[in-house]
Amino acid sequence: MTRSRLLPLLLFVILPLFSTQNLQAANRIKDLPPVYRHWVETEVPYIISTVEEKNFLSLATNAERDSFIENFWRIRNPEPGSETNTYKEEHYRRIAYANETFGDRRYEDGWRTERGRMYIILGAPKQRAQYHDVGNVRPLEIWFYESSTPALPPFFYLLFFKPSASEDYRLYSPRFDTPTKLCSTGESRNDPVMALSIIRKGLGAEVAKTAITLLPNEHADLDSFEPGMESDALLDTINGLPDNPITRERLEANRLHEHVTTSILSGEAPSEMTYTVFRDYKGGETVSYLLKSLLPDPRLIGPGPDKTLHYDLALRTSVLTTDGKSVYEQEDVLAGRLTEAQAEVARKKRFAAEGRLPLAPGRYVVVATLTNNLNQIATRQHATITVPAPKSHGITISPLMAYTGTAAIPDPGGMLPFSASNLRFTPREAQTVYLRQGERLPLVFQLWLDPKAPGSIDPAKIHLRYVFGAVSALHETPSEENEEIETSNRDAAGNLLTGRTVNTSSLTPGSYMLVVRANQDGMQQTASASMNLHVEPAESHLEAWTVYGAADPNGQSVDDLKRGISAEAQGDDAEAQRFYKIALSEGRDDLRPLDRLAALLSRRGETGELAALALQPILTRIAASPKTLLLIAQALTSSGNPKGVVQLLELQIKLQPPDSGLYQALADACDTTGDHARAKDLRSLASGIK
Repeated sequence: MTRSRLLPLLLFVILPLFSTQNLQAANRIKDLPPVYRHWVETEVPYIISTVEEKNFLSLATNAERDSFIENFWRIRNPEPGSETNTYKEEHYRRIAYANETFGDRRYEDGWRTERGRMYIILGAPKQRAQYHDVGNVRPLEIWFYESSTPALPPFFYLLFFKPSASEDYRLYSPRFDTPTKLCSTGESRNDPVMALSIIRKGLGAEVAKTAITLLPNEHADLDSFEPGMESDALLDTINGLPDNPITRERLEANRLHEHVTTSILSGEAPSEMTYTVFRDYKGGETVSYLLKSLLPDPRLIGPGPDKTLHYDLALRTSVLTTDGKSVYEQEDVLAGRLTEAQAEVARKKRFAAEGRLPLAPGRYVVVATLTNNLNQIATRQHATITVPAPKSHGITISPLMAYTGTAAIPDPGGMLPFSASNLRFTPREAQTVYLRQGERLPLVFQLWLDPKAPGSIDPAKIHLRYVFGAVSALHETPSEENEEIETSNRDAAGNLLTGRTVNTSSLTPGSYMLVVRANQDGMQQTASASMNLHVEPAESHLEAWTVYGAADPNGQSVDDLKRGISAEAQGDDAEAQRFYKIALSEGRDDLRPLDRLAALLSRRGETGELAALALQPILTRIAASPKTLLLIAQALTSSGNPKGVVQLLELQIKLQPPDSGLYQALADACDTTGDHARAKDLRSLASGIK
């Protein structure tokens, strides 16, 4: 049977089952009293989870339904116990706006439209650009969002288009619609590259880029059409937010704490999180993030037991995969003393905590909780971050970072936040920068190039272009600065630290985008990175003071252990194994890399490599986990090396408290090698351990 004939048959078999389930749900909705039917069909269809809807439809009485609805809104209240539910009020405001703006007012059906649906789910976009009368391009709208949930990227676009004059706006998918759907001319009907050229000519490069990717920081080649999966993954995530693991986890936590007063006052001290990524000389990547308050908070500074002024904060960071699985957590102590003069200045500034997260390539959700130990008030913020995978050949630009101060300070170990190439920069912003009109903008970033081979000739110079223009005026000619740099100073991993102080004196207050592009002589590939700029009036108060915790005394070993843990969480076992081995070689007395590596090798069934861990020098001087020792012993046994088991365990039982499992495993190995008397003694010892 051919594929084309098989697919309809499969659909014929599957669809009746699916339709039966939907039909049963539809019948239950149809049987509801009108007020409850309206609630589930019209008021909450975009925010109710599948499980919640199923539970609601299973209720038998109106009293139960009323109780369900009351609880539905209560667990979504951002201020538990408050009589005002801002979440509920905002939701109904969005419905009213959608009906007023996107549909027919007579029928209040704006909530059914694509734009209405996205508005209700995500709220008002940060920016909204409309293009209704452009030759050969269908009417478009582009909405720009800053994410309000860690389930979504921190910044993204949504693009809507009118397929025809009689149809309403539809949500655009780069992969499934392609730029051809955005053009009205027949010559581009089957040619996405030509369609991109038409869009670029009529609306500019940034709109053309949005037709390829909905993610502002994702690279897009305007001379070809190669959409990735990230944009469609974004759209799928938006559509599935009610059932997203992060959403479910948050609501479950709210249920458990309905009657508990917490110290998280997210509305009282609003904050934002931005980040950058740098690589070290071995190619290991580290995320440095900035958790910045939007308003000054004088309560961060107070008198200590000795009457001197000080600050005392705890920064707890949780790293999760995008499907909500925990990767690792860390806690930093941010404490210090201030003079009266320093405190007076700091109280008038915004505050920013700096965090540092060694991670392997992948996408993560980072949740940071900052607690002021002086009054136990805390604030929490999150961001979805991307740690890019290194390219095998060519150029990549790290995220751009704006810094303060005249110069960087040495950081020989590279263990402090916002350090690159053994230099630490005091961060101002990353990704989005607020600056006063007339201020200059110092930037720093890394170029990730091919590693430098011994005796090789340096490649041609790198050409850099700094281009910035207003977000709301894409047709205006942008400002541009250019420079050339040598590549001889790149390190062993191919990292080249560079930067520039960009002159923004000509910019008037408003929103802008800065794009840095890099290309190398003789190569067609162009790398790019971007940053959003917000120019404020000259009298605005934008200063901030930042603090960070002490570097981990275990240094590079802990960094590479965390990279291994994150690689394993991303499903990259080979990279995890590599980092665990590096961490094991770097850390003299830290057994965590050994435990992680042994568990990984056991899970993968790599018996030979697992057995080889018995030769690790650390096992000759430090008591290891019995679980890890038993995994290694089993691998040695499977490899036909019972003498290796005896040698390993005889040494280890002298280093740690008695353990019946270790005694039993050693007894079995002694029996195999013919030392039955020793085996008998060990079993007697094992039986006496409770």
